[in-house]
Amino acid sequence: MLTQTIIGLDVGRSAVKAVAFAQGESYHLTFPSIVSPAIGISDETTARRAAIETVEIEGKQFFTGDTARLQGSPGANAGLSNDWINTPEYQALVASTMKRFEAMGVPGLDKPLLVIGTPANLFSSQQARLKEVTERIVKAEMRVLPQPMGAYCDFYLDEKGLPIRSHIKDASDRTKSWAVIEVGHFTTDFLLMLEGQYVERGAGTCEGLNFAAEHLVRILDGRGIHSNLIECETAIRTKSILQFGQEIDISEEVAKAVSHVAQKINAKADSLLSMDVRKLHGVILAGGGAPLLYEEIKKKWSHCILLDNPACQ
Repeated sequence: MLTQTIIGLDVGRSAVKAVAFAQGESYHLTFPSIVSPAIGISDETTARRAAIETVEIEGKQFFTGDTARLQGSPGANAGLSNDWINTPEYQALVASTMKRFEAMGVPGLDKPLLVIGTPANLFSSQQARLKEVTERIVKAEMRVLPQPMGAYCDFYLDEKGLPIRSHIKDASDRTKSWAVIEVGHFTTDFLLMLEGQYVERGAGTCEGLNFAAEHLVRILDGRGIHSNLIECETAIRTKSILQFGQEIDISEEVAKAVSHVAQKINAKADSLLSMDVRKLHGVILAGGGAPLLYEEIKKKWSHCILLDNPACQ
């Protein structure tokens, strides 16, 4: 019987998503990937709430998550460069994850098995560095996977972690072939699995929803509606934005901003997958931005599948 606590950790560019499995029980955790320097808070109730979201990295205190969003500078964010794992902000988010799990009463955090991901195009170059930096915060047995592998595993494994036969084998008992397009915040990542084997030429990365949000900021500015990146990231999903107490419908502006990024994602998908997509059993669409792009990619490739709960692999 497995007694070691297992943690799946995705320190994403918009949100940290983590699941701990310990002693037969699952613990789920999600919070915004926002970090800001900690400041003194005079209100006792607010200070108590902030304490669980405050961590110390290299002698400096940082707010994380909603506390950073509310108490930090407007528009503060983390994870907007490829080398962000080398920053204190990345370490703060890892430390905050472990602190929150501890507060939830998760057992076995002294030596868990930690599974973490990295963007597909950085898997070869960053996996050793990612392990090294993460181990500064949490002492764990560690596995690093290309990020879209999480979506792939979520698709072909059931709740007990066993392969789903219909997803693995075809009628003639051959191992099925799949691609994954994971539309995330800062990046869209691609994975190609041919007959169960990871294929290097299908790994790649291009722009994610953050670039749509950046474009939306500019579009709204042209309309005289002032906003920031965090507001526009939310507005892409809600298609509205709050201005002086009024919810303004910005559906048309959101459609333009998303189309701007969809063109780039489609072009990258063609360059990585066009040689193989015809013989795939399907293209799995995952990530927080997947529902926004599903219909467009489905028109291109009819065997595209939108993963259940695409943002929560």
